[in-house]
Amino acid sequence: MQEKTAMSFKWLLTASFINSFALGFIWPLTSIYLHDQLHQTLVVIGWVMLANALGQMIGSVISGRLFDRFAPFVLIQIGVGVMIVAQVAFIIWHSWPVYPLILVVTGLFSGWNTAAINSYGTQINNRDGRYVFNMLYFIANFGMVFATAIVGPIYAFGIIWLFVISLVMYSFLFWIIRRHFNFSIARTKADVKISLDQQLSVWNKRLIWTVIIGLGILWISYSQWLGNLSVYMSDVLSLPLWQYSMLWTINGLLIAAIQLTMNGLNLVASRRAMWIQIFGGIGFFGLAFLVLPFVNNFTGFAIAMIITTFGEATAFPMIPALINELTPNGLKGRFQGWAAAAPSAGRAFGPLLGGLMIEHSGYHQMFFAAAGIVLLALIGVAIMVMWGYRFTTHYEQ
Repeated sequence: MQEKTAMSFKWLLTASFINSFALGFIWPLTSIYLHDQLHQTLVVIGWVMLANALGQMIGSVISGRLFDRFAPFVLIQIGVGVMIVAQVAFIIWHSWPVYPLILVVTGLFSGWNTAAINSYGTQINNRDGRYVFNMLYFIANFGMVFATAIVGPIYAFGIIWLFVISLVMYSFLFWIIRRHFNFSIARTKADVKISLDQQLSVWNKRLIWTVIIGLGILWISYSQWLGNLSVYMSDVLSLPLWQYSMLWTINGLLIAAIQLTMNGLNLVASRRAMWIQIFGGIGFFGLAFLVLPFVNNFTGFAIAMIITTFGEATAFPMIPALINELTPNGLKGRFQGWAAAAPSAGRAFGPLLGGLMIEHSGYHQMFFAAAGIVLLALIGVAIMVMWGYRFTTHYEQ
């Protein structure tokens, strides 16, 4: 197969969309399937979801490190190839206890593939890095929202059909990768030395790890939206489940509108705009949790979700973009892997921490605690940026 000379941004976005779309047929209904069809307790389901999220985190870290050391083209083919095999396994074995074991494997390699795609994004040389990661974030969310919108009706015909569709999508993704991802990454001897010796300036390291840890903290709070809030709305406030689902429709549509507007107006090209997005986005994100204790109807939750989405859509894409700016070519994959692992860590431990807080103090105190840790993340990132950014070395593509 002929090797290309540069990564195509169009095909990278296509791969990101298909990867998220295919993944959207696997995990959204996992809890319902485990509870209603496999008759597992909520405690067991919690452990399964924890193992899946930890798998995503580990896969992201491993994939990012390997991206800098080995052939990325082989790396991503392995990841997508395993996901194809996993879908076949799901079709054949989807009973207890094999189903959760396969689910952990899919968690590992979904994290693997996401980190690989983000690492490929660092190799787009004809676009500004902030624009690249804004678009990657938008297209991945769009794929997930599109999948979750249709997964419910398809599930009514049997869970096997979800795995069949996912198998077709991953097979298509493998074909795209074979045709459009085989290009040479120019690495100098200095890049290799950096990759092996892990040499990076002190302030680059400090800032990179600050934003990665901050992203993980934000996802600890965000994970309350993904799980505990649905229980709060349905069991405590007796609101119908469709209203909770509608919040995510609002989230997906608003992310698309925000990202397309910012990219259309070229707002992401400015470094000043990047700081506004990061600080303002984190601030909005925390503000929503201060709203939640005082609302008890769909309108109030919709307002809180709109505030959350403004924060998410502006701050989250800028963190991998900033990491890209602060890492040389030989270390980009490693730290993009950690950036992809941070949300998985938040999803792994957030529901557990939120559940403990709810049992001890109730939902309202959990919301205030979520706002508090977001504030701590904002203060930590702001201090490190204002103190040390001027001492960092920049690596523009």
